[in-house]
Amino acid sequence: MDRKKVFSHVACVVLAAGFSTRMKRFKPLLPFGRGTVLAFAAGVWREAGIDQILAVAGHKAELVEAEAGRIGIASVRNPRPEDGMYSSVKAGLASALELFPEASWFGVHPVDIPLVDPACVRALAERAPACRADCLVPLYEGRRGHPPLLARRFAQRACASEPQGGLRGLLEDACVEELALASAFGDRDMDRPEDYERALAELAAWRK
Repeated sequence: MDRKKVFSHVACVVLAAGFSTRMKRFKPLLPFGRGTVLAFAAGVWREAGIDQILAVAGHKAELVEAEAGRIGIASVRNPRPEDGMYSSVKAGLASALELFPEASWFGVHPVDIPLVDPACVRALAERAPACRADCLVPLYEGRRGHPPLLARRFAQRACASEPQGGLRGLLEDACVEELALASAFGDRDMDRPEDYERALAELAAWRK
């Protein structure tokens, strides 16, 4: 992909603070592609032309922070990952708002959905400057998917919110623009060992 164009108005928060209970192995550091799941997720954004990336650590925070440092992205620690994913959303957005002052849009990328097409991220980044909604959300075959982009003003509001249903509930009450995109991947969580194996197979097929 052509990386001459860099999108300084977009930053990414990768959520990597969970406990990986159903996987029974620590998801952010599982082998994936040429590195780890966390490295792959960050690489999606870099390939799309976005270099402002932050990982949220929580469970096994030292390991996630070390991996973030190794791959050259920032990190912040969620002190209470047991409070659920939205606590990581708030910790990540609060840090990213301060760390990336040029960014006017913030992507939220759960690490257990690593298979995101960089072309889709780039399309979202290209559309964002003209978007007047709170959020810009990809639409895959008629269904909302990941990663959503949150406008700075809405990210600030999200940091002070406790919506029912977490991030999904937050988007339900927001002004959302949907962008229809074609993707090589399904928008599926990688929760269990069989999900991980399927994701590895999809990645292998995509690279052929």
